[in-house]
This record gives sequence, C-alpha cells and structure tokens, in this order.
Amino acid sequence: MLKYNPFKPGSIIHPGMFAGRLDELTILDKALFQTSNGNPTHFLIHGERGIGKSSLLMVVRDFARGELVSLYQNKYRFITIGIELEPKDTYRDIICKLARELQRELDKSEAVRKALTDIWKFITNWEVLGVKYNRETAPTDAMLEELAEKLATISSKLKEDVQGIFLFIDEADKAPAEAGLGELVKVLSERLTKLGANNVGIGIIGISSVMKKMRDSHESSVRIFTPILLEPLLPKERDEVVQRGLIEAKTKNGFETTITNGALQLISSWSEGYPHFIQQYAYSVFDHDNDNNIDESDVVHALTKENGALSLLGMRYFENMYTDEIRSDDYRTVLQVIAQHAPNSASRKQIVAESGLKTHTVDNALVALKKRGSVIAQRGKAGQFHLPSRSFAVWIMAFKIIPNTKTPSRT
Repeated sequence: MLKYNPFKPGSIIHPGMFAGRLDELTILDKALFQTSNGNPTHFLIHGERGIGKSSLLMVVRDFARGELVSLYQNKYRFITIGIELEPKDTYRDIICKLARELQRELDKSEAVRKALTDIWKFITNWEVLGVKYNRETAPTDAMLEELAEKLATISSKLKEDVQGIFLFIDEADKAPAEAGLGELVKVLSERLTKLGANNVGIGIIGISSVMKKMRDSHESSVRIFTPILLEPLLPKERDEVVQRGLIEAKTKNGFETTITNGALQLISSWSEGYPHFIQQYAYSVFDHDNDNNIDESDVVHALTKENGALSLLGMRYFENMYTDEIRSDDYRTVLQVIAQHAPNSASRKQIVAESGLKTHTVDNALVALKKRGSVIAQRGKAGQFHLPSRSFAVWIMAFKIIPNTKTPSRT
C-alpha cells in the first residue's frame, strides 16, 4: 500500500513542519522588530552543512513578509530580497543579483510599481534588468552606491505600506574570498546609514567558514552582524520533529501511524540531533514500517538494510569522504577512533593505542584519509587529526554502535 511520507531528507523543511530553534527564532524576531523600528539589526546564521540553516531562513523570511505571525505575535511587513551565492560569483555579480531580485520583488505589486514609477529604474551603464554594460569598466563602487540609494528611496517612499526591506544572502560560503562579500555588506550597511535608511536589514546564511571569508575581505565586517550558531537539536526538539511528521501523515493518509518510546529514543540518540539525520532516519523508518506501529526493530532494519538510511546519508553527504580503501576494516577503525574524540582532535599516539593497529597501518591510513579529505591534520599541532565535521563523526560512529550495520558500498 502506498502512503504519504511526511519526512523530507535533503530538502528545506516548510514552516508547518519546522520544530525547535526557539532561542534562535527569538533572536531573529528581535532583529526584525528592531529593524522595523529604525534600528537595523543584521544577523549571520552559520553552522555545519545540513544543520537546518535554510529551513530556519524560510521561517524568518515568512515572519518578515507577514506570512507567519512571529513568536512575539508580530505581523511584519517587510519587502524581502533573497539571493543564493555561487562559486563563480564576483563582487559585481552579488550586486547585480541583489538588484535583479529587488526589481522582481517590486514588480509583483501593482501598487508598488505605481508608487515608484517616477524613481525606479536602473538607468545606468551596468547590466541589470536587461540593460547592458561593459563588465570590465563598470565601476563597482558606483553600482553599490546606486543600489544603496535605491534601497533608501524605496524604504522611504513606501513607509506607509511596508516597514522596511530585508536582504537575505543564502549559501554565502560558496562565493570565493575574492568576491569580497565582507567588504560589500560592510560598505552597503554604512552607505545605507549615511542615507538615513535605518529600516534595511541584512541576513547572511552559510556554513561557518563564511566568517573567515568575510573577515579576509574586511576585518570588521562580521562585527555588524549578530552571529547565530546552529547546534544540533535538543532531545525534546528531535522528538517534536518526528511527532509533527506523524501528525501530518495522519492528516494526509487518513490513518494513524504510532511510534514506541523506544523507537523514538533510538532515532533521537543515533541522530545526535542533526536535522538531516533525523529526517533521513524518520523517512526510512516510516517507509519500512508495514503495520502502522514503528518499533525498535523497524528503526534498526530501516537504518542498516541495503539502501537504508545510513547508506543514503553516506551517498548524499559523505560520498567524497569514503573510498574502497576507507571501507576496509583497518581504515574504518582509524576513523572511528578519531570520531570518538570529536569535536576534538586525536593524536597519532592515541589512534595507535586505541585502534590496536600497527603503527605503519595507522600511518598508511592517515595518508590515504588526509588525501581524500576524510581526515584533517590539526593546523599548528603536529600529529593531531580531526574529522571535517561533527556530523561525519556521527555517521562514522553509527557503524560501531548500531547493530548489524555494514558500511555502504558505492554504486
């Protein structure tokens, strides 16, 4: 029998299924409130890949648009401009993306178009909205200045209808350091302040490496943002994710699927609170269950079977970190020893002692694993090694703590 599966591994979670992050949403709600009242408060959401940054962004964007009532029961009225950065983006590309999305957003409203008909068009020598420019000679400082002026004029002109403008820059870590994101947002925020546009906010979203990239282009750029580090979900929040999914499934399917406390505990503990693990585990378990009552046996089988949850997580998130060599028992043992020390490093001496392997076997493993990016040498500390992310450590440890687990093979 086919049934609707409410869990969404690898996808952004829509606000109706969003669970947890109360502290983070409180900070974001306050940022929107301050900005709407003339005190622009910028934020930077960062954390590991798959930790739920884009899902959190979707919720705060809906708060800003007034599509959702906020935690403090505010219904905001912001114009929201959202872009995603890419590896080949340049400084001027980012400016152009913001301008294009701003125009698209304004074009959605006939009333807005009429209100701005006498001031809104980028009649310049740079390409935006279909106007061509010479990419080599167009001055980026003039482009950014004009963008700031347009944002200031729009926020002032529409103050009777909207509370301000919020710019959301997602996947910010993907842009190269040379794109100068830190300098761009620092200069843009300063120009907006000088123009009196005190109801324009900026939100940056990316993995934590984005902070270094921003500092490299402008040392003080990160200081203008309220940093929001996303950590794994708390146990109660993990349970809420699963329970919300089961409620949605009951509504869509017309029948109830229950889950035992033991099964819920296994999903919670084996995921260690990583949202992408919870979603994949819950999706696979729900799909595997055939009696509408999920128990511990369902969880174990759904995670460990061929093409089960652990295999799918490996292929989706960690495929570039394991090879035929890494799937060997010795190399996997080395990874498990390092994973046990996560998020701290493990010394070569510790790895030899705790693995029970010969020194030359450990050395060979470390060379292969470093080459593949599965292990990283600790900078400034000889003989110290750590994994590239905590979630990779959680995945590696699953093959030690979950019964009957086999390392997935690549196909």
